[in-house]
Amino acid sequence: MKLFTYRGKRVRVFHRKLKGITWFIWWFPFLLAISYYSYLHLEELKVHPLPQGYFLGAGLLFSLIFSWFINRVCYRKLLFFQKLNSLRILSRFLLENNLYLVKKVRRDKGIVEKITLPKVYLKQSRYEIQVSFILEGNKFQDRFLNLGSTLEVMFNGDFRDKSFDNCFVKYKIAINRIDSRISIDQVEVKGSKIRLMKDVYWDYVKDSHLLVGGGTGGGKTVTLMSIIYALLKVGYIDICDPKNSDLASLKKLPVFHGRVYSSKEDIINCFRENVEFMKKRYEVLTSFPDYRPGTYYTHYNLKPKFILVDEWAALMAKIDRDYSQQSELMEYLTQIVLEGRQAGVYVIFAMQRPDGEYIKTALRDNFMKRLSVGHLESTGYDMMFGDANKTKEFKKLDEINGVKVKGRGYIANNGELAGEFFSPYVPLDQGFSFYDAYSKIPIMEFEGEEFSVFEEYKSPVETINPIEEKEVIENEPNKRPLKEFADEYDLKMQTLRKIIPYMEEHGISFERTDSAILIEPFQEKLLLETITRFEEDGRKSYPKAIEAIIRHHGLGQGQGQA
Repeated sequence: MKLFTYRGKRVRVFHRKLKGITWFIWWFPFLLAISYYSYLHLEELKVHPLPQGYFLGAGLLFSLIFSWFINRVCYRKLLFFQKLNSLRILSRFLLENNLYLVKKVRRDKGIVEKITLPKVYLKQSRYEIQVSFILEGNKFQDRFLNLGSTLEVMFNGDFRDKSFDNCFVKYKIAINRIDSRISIDQVEVKGSKIRLMKDVYWDYVKDSHLLVGGGTGGGKTVTLMSIIYALLKVGYIDICDPKNSDLASLKKLPVFHGRVYSSKEDIINCFRENVEFMKKRYEVLTSFPDYRPGTYYTHYNLKPKFILVDEWAALMAKIDRDYSQQSELMEYLTQIVLEGRQAGVYVIFAMQRPDGEYIKTALRDNFMKRLSVGHLESTGYDMMFGDANKTKEFKKLDEINGVKVKGRGYIANNGELAGEFFSPYVPLDQGFSFYDAYSKIPIMEFEGEEFSVFEEYKSPVETINPIEEKEVIENEPNKRPLKEFADEYDLKMQTLRKIIPYMEEHGISFERTDSAILIEPFQEKLLLETITRFEEDGRKSYPKAIEAIIRHHGLGQGQGQA
């Protein structure tokens, strides 16, 4: 049985004067020194009062200013003094809001009124303040029950939790959050947790699907690229950029070959493929001899799959009047969001504001992790963080201690109180490049499980203008469109599009027109041999199959032409 619970330091009336008290303590040694000097030079002071008076006055003034400066530095830098300041703030708050009791005490000179504060305790660490208020039916009970937002503003922190313990209500306030910021090189994944701050993680298995909000210039794109940087090392990422802007340019990098989509047709097809992938993975999971209902893909050492969409609203605007495409896309999205967790398929949505016009509220509620950067309007915060944060004071801070700060926002699990967030620091002004960082990440080899799934899909028919095709064939008698080759050998265009970038890395160049990819007979032979070799190797890796074919033909860089 626990007889005593330490709740911290009790707040007293005299705590309101703590700054003055500590300043006097710093000044007192100087005062003693000046007094001792005056005692030793008392006769000289009587004879020449003005010079000695000026000297002592200057010393006194200097000691006052120096003591004030030392006191100020201590309150800013040292945790002990920060605790004293929090006690001072709490004491003043209770007194100025009439949250105290007045007792009449009999003295020799008569009855005197004595002010006593109710039982209020403070416990503080470098990153958190805990304040406990006594309840027990006292006259302040109702006011003590609703102090979360007030304490948040009072201590310039974030109200994170309210709990009840043995007739006390306890509030937790997070403070000094910028000290928990990490740099891009510290963003890593441990298990299923991606580290976003020193003490903040996104566990994509436990809190599946991430919703990112933020206005233009708030740091949303940099935050997304930081997340990509970490996830690339542990899983597969499909990037959908309907705006065809920053993220779309990543398709030039080898690690993103065939995994960046911009057109509405390609994005819809991406979601279709991932639904099929998810279904196939469920089949894989249930085929394991030790499969048990409820076990996740992580139990079988399978890799996660992420679908990142930058500005979902832009995609919905593209298909605004195509109701069939809208319906198809929402069906795929719903399936992945509701069923993807166990199979390891997760969605990351980035939006300026998660408006119900573009994503249904019921579906949005299944995004268990919420993150905002930059400043949103009050309605935007309501959409992002829900009713649990209706009374929260979302502060707009562009500067901290006189320094401009980007990437500041809030983070929370769905249904929980939001806390202050600082996205990983990226030294772009010092020459850091995401493109260079991504290019150093090795291409993750697709295991047979992943590729066998994608090979079963039928991609949309590639439309070619018949007149243009005829002209191409007439002008290039030894070349023909890739689509014609695929139809002749009953091959899937998607498969060929995945193989071609890897071949180009080995110097085998393919001619492209506005309407088609042109191939010559020798390139057709290489493609067929690659597919055959891939099948013979157990459908494990196209890059390895291509390397084997290249070695077989003795080809090097720039030797891919017959």
